[in-house]
Amino acid sequence: MDHLKCLSTLLAVLLPCYLFAGVLRGKVTDDKGVPLPYATIYLEGTTTGVNANINGNYELTVSPGLYKVVCQYIGYKQSTYNLSLTGNETLEHTFVLKEQSLEMKEVVIHASTEDPAYPIIRNAIKRRKFHLGQVQSFQTGIYLKGVIRSRKMPDKFMGKKVKDETDAIDGIGRGVLYLTEEEADYYSEGDKKKTVIHSVHESGDQNGLGFSQFPPVITFYDNDVNVFLKGSRGFISPISDNALNYYKYKLMGRFSEGGHIIYKIQVIQKRAYEPCFNGTIYIVDEEWAIHSLDLTLAKQSGMDVVDTLKVNQLFLPLNKDTWVIKSQVVYFAVNLLGFDITASGVTVYNNQKINDPIPDSVFADRISSAYDKTANKKDSSYWNNRPVPLEGDEQRDFVIKDSLVKKFNTPEHLDSMRRKKNKFSPLSFLISDYTYASKQSQNEYTINNLLLGLSDVNIINYNIVEGFNVAPKMNWKHKVDTGRTLYGDLALRYGFSNTHFNAIGRLYYMSRDRSFLNRSWLYGIEGGKYVFQYDPDNPILPWFNTYADLFFRENDLKIYERWDASAFLRRNYGNGLTWFVRASYQQRLPLQNTSDYSFFDENKAGYSSNVPPHLLQTATAWEKNDAALISATVSYKPGFTYTQFPDYKMANSSVWPMFTLSYNKGIPGIFNSVSNFDKWRFTMQGDMRLKLLGTLKYNVGAGGFLNAAYVSFPDLMHIYGNRGIGYASPYLQSFQFAQYYAFSNKEPIYGEAHIEYHLNGLLSNKIPLLRQARWYLLFGGNAFYARQSDYYTEAFVGIDNIGWKLVRPLRIDFVQSWDCYMGHNSGVRFGLDLAGFTTPKVNLTHSEW
Repeated sequence: MDHLKCLSTLLAVLLPCYLFAGVLRGKVTDDKGVPLPYATIYLEGTTTGVNANINGNYELTVSPGLYKVVCQYIGYKQSTYNLSLTGNETLEHTFVLKEQSLEMKEVVIHASTEDPAYPIIRNAIKRRKFHLGQVQSFQTGIYLKGVIRSRKMPDKFMGKKVKDETDAIDGIGRGVLYLTEEEADYYSEGDKKKTVIHSVHESGDQNGLGFSQFPPVITFYDNDVNVFLKGSRGFISPISDNALNYYKYKLMGRFSEGGHIIYKIQVIQKRAYEPCFNGTIYIVDEEWAIHSLDLTLAKQSGMDVVDTLKVNQLFLPLNKDTWVIKSQVVYFAVNLLGFDITASGVTVYNNQKINDPIPDSVFADRISSAYDKTANKKDSSYWNNRPVPLEGDEQRDFVIKDSLVKKFNTPEHLDSMRRKKNKFSPLSFLISDYTYASKQSQNEYTINNLLLGLSDVNIINYNIVEGFNVAPKMNWKHKVDTGRTLYGDLALRYGFSNTHFNAIGRLYYMSRDRSFLNRSWLYGIEGGKYVFQYDPDNPILPWFNTYADLFFRENDLKIYERWDASAFLRRNYGNGLTWFVRASYQQRLPLQNTSDYSFFDENKAGYSSNVPPHLLQTATAWEKNDAALISATVSYKPGFTYTQFPDYKMANSSVWPMFTLSYNKGIPGIFNSVSNFDKWRFTMQGDMRLKLLGTLKYNVGAGGFLNAAYVSFPDLMHIYGNRGIGYASPYLQSFQFAQYYAFSNKEPIYGEAHIEYHLNGLLSNKIPLLRQARWYLLFGGNAFYARQSDYYTEAFVGIDNIGWKLVRPLRIDFVQSWDCYMGHNSGVRFGLDLAGFTTPKVNLTHSEW
């Protein structure tokens, strides 16, 4: 009975807070009736509140009691409303805000007199570090609504229909493309940060997870303001230490609010194409803290990703000298290839705490983001009290897409989409691989393209060893179970000139950890006979060699045949650590040229031997030989953090470099094996973000032979050369003018370095034409050294970020090289820098074919 009495008392205290909450709702407008989008409404004396939506509508849910409700909007005078709630009633109130009347002190203006905004800005700059450093720990509740809208789109793009299958997009392409809302708690203490997502609702996806990392508070107390991605070049804060070199300021006036004097200051960038904001910033007198801001980035700010980006922030006083973020709105627009897209992220912060202790358990296990188990399983009633009311098209989007998700996930619809993708197009097959999927995509079959593909071997090729050859490659993928997949690869090849037929196959199995997305095992076998390049990194692109042979009588592809029987095993721990081992028994078969055909065969010169003379001088021998081999590679990138989703964990990459160590052993005496060598290589690859100064990328390494008793051609150390006409070989991995195989060696030790400094707009924003085009300068060099008579170096200057708006993959370099053969090559290289970084020069899969 005592237990029941205690429980009854507890329920009597707690239930009114939940069952008898009242609602204040209405609209926020100016004195002309125009809605004020994203206005802030909060309870005086607290930082708890909501934001209006873009139409000015708001809804504030509070427990019964007496409150003074404050409505605030940047550039307008605060308005208050005395609220009395006795139960779960709903009251309505329209806040009408008047433009903030500004006072101006009388100032005597002389030609040499600076604007009175400058002393205020200097004080804000002096206090920047104080406000940045005063927050040792931060806790807050967060609500985010993110939406991407289309204002216009074409009916078709590249011949394919682009409009939605639903009526969510109207006839001219207007509608919601993506919509999500989330609630979370955020914790920060020094370098440790964690987000705990309690609920997420993604339109059209019942299992959608939204954003695991919320848009961060854009901190204008930092000198370098990151608006896009962490580690980007960033933009100069209007109160940074060197802001006076980049900005002009104008005092628009001052006003009183909550016992504080607030200065309104216009911010104007001095020079076009500098990474600067334009707009308005409000500074609190004496405390010199940011009260609010409304700042914009545009093309003249040095942006190339989007056309316009706006940041709107409002801060509230928590304690003396302590102002905390209350709301942040980020908006951007892109107009590209007929698509007119806008996006906005509205973030509301509640229950903020500064420098309160945070339990160590919050930051345990390096989990940077964690979802509640039921985060994406909340029913619609959960969202009745959202801090930012949905707009009309957003309500409609949730209804339409949530109702259609069942239709799109029916077996009939999925099978219809599969059949559509399975349609064979002869024209597409010329340039791209063809894939056929069985019912429910349990099996997928792929064959390589016929003639014009650029990434791998085409079915039809030409070289002077085999002549014209056909080389179909077929891949099979079978889904055994969730996270378990069986793969099969088969490569056939027939040379019409040397009449050799080759076939090789591979069967391997991958098992992925269901609870840890990046963690996996891979193991398999392969065997058969096929054609290989001497360098297992395959530096010569077969499609380009075909073109060079037939049109210019230049053949750089040097190949041999090999019987191969191998087994391999790879383990990825999902935490930055991966290892790979492979055991092989091979029989290497030298090949000779059998054709000298080209489209312009009146000149019989130009073709060279299939056996590079330098390799004959360097290798122990080149003859038919057997080799028993074992290789091992371990790769580690420290500093990983993790995201804990409702059903699995996934690793997030880190800013640390990747360290890779590989070891290759030729074992003599096993059957007829004559190989006898021990080869090692260690590399460190990464990049350093220098903020406004750009990015430094590097890939440095060392290696050598501990034992070189018998080293055949394929076992030498080969540097990644390039003799292609104009095109660039992989950046940060290769040498743009090094002759293939001219620097292959079996030295006890060698060093290799690839370094690139990308200025990301620094300097080029002062050069006419370059700054308008948003082309960026870069510098760098590649170097290899084994001994005084075996070295190669090259330096380059280039321009990257070439393209248009979002599509900027092109890069041009002028390269000058020097080598131990007294060579001084120079020229231009054109390339694609899609990811800005290449994979390490190690094979963590299974084979080079």
